Amino acid sequence: MTIATIDIGGTGIKFASLTPDGKILNKTSIPTPESLEDLLDWLDQRLSEQDYSGIAMSVPGAVNQKTGVIDGFSAVPYIHGFSWYEVLSSYQIPVHLENDANCVGLSELLAHPELENAACVVIGTGIGGAMIINGRLHRGCHGLGGEFGYMTTLAPSENLNNWSQFASTSSLVNYVVEKSGQTDWDGHKIYQEAAVGNALCQEAIERMNRNLAQGLLNIQYLIDPDVISLGGSISQNSDFIQGVQRMVQYFVESYGAYTVAPKIQACTYRADANLYGALVNWLQEEKEWQTLSESVGSKLQL
Repeated sequence: MTIATIDIGGTGIKFASLTPDGKILNKTSIPTPESLEDLLDWLDQRLSEQDYSGIAMSVPGAVNQKTGVIDGFSAVPYIHGFSWYEVLSSYQIPVHLENDANCVGLSELLAHPELENAACVVIGTGIGGAMIINGRLHRGCHGLGGEFGYMTTLAPSENLNNWSQFASTSSLVNYVVEKSGQTDWDGHKIYQEAAVGNALCQEAIERMNRNLAQGLLNIQYLIDPDVISLGGSISQNSDFIQGVQRMVQYFVESYGAYTVAPKIQACTYRADANLYGALVNWLQEEKEWQTLSESVGSKLQL
C-alpha cells in the first residue's frame, strides 16, 4: 500500500509516496503555484504516475474534518472555502487532511510510537502546536486544540498580549530590529552574532527563551505530557534547544511549586515532519494505526 502525501506551504508544495511504515519511495516539490488550477494540475500529474491507496494532506488553516473545507486564512488563500473531499473525489480513494502544525505533532508518533501524551510547539512567524492525548490528536470542540500561541503569558495591555507576540522567531527578530535600528536581521544572523559576543543579540535570545519557558511550563502543568517537541526552522539549531532547556530548568529550580521539569526536545523529522504527520493522520483516520503498530513492533524504523 502506498499513500500519496502532500504538504501545502506558503512557499512550496511537497509530494511524496509513502508506505504505511514511513518509507519515502519518492519525493518531489515545486514553488507554491499562483492558482488553484495550477496546483490541481500538478497534483493530477503526480497522482496519475502510480496507483495509490489514499491521499494524505498537510495544509495551513483550520480543517473541518466533516466537510473537508479549510477554514480561516493562510499564505495560500486559494485553498480555502471549498471541500477538498469533493475536489479529489474523482480519484476514488480515501482523502484525509489536517492542519500543518497538527501534522508536525502527529509525526512524533511515527518516530516515537510509545508516546501516550505529547505536545508539539511549532515556532515561526507565530506559534502553533498540537496536543496528543492517549495517542490521538486532540482537536477540541472548535478545532483549536493545541493553539498554544493564543496563551497570555504577560498581563494584557491595551492590545492583548499573547505567547506568539513574545516567544516566536519573528518576536526575536523584531526585538533586535527595534533596538538596533537596523533591518537586515534574521534568526540565523542573531544566533551567529550572539555567539561572538553581541550583547543585544544575547539579550534578545535570553528574552525569547524566558518567554518560551513560561509557556512550556504552562503546557506541562495543563496536560502533563511525556514530552514537548519543538518544531519550526529554529528548532534545528542545537543552541536554541539547549537555551530553552536551560531556561526551563532555571524556572523549575527557582520556584519550589514546580516539581516536574518538562522534557524538551527538537521534533524528529525537521523539514519532512508535515509529510510524516499527514501520513499518521491518514492511518489513524482509516483506523489502521493500531494494527500497524502491532505488526511492525514497538518502534518503527525508517
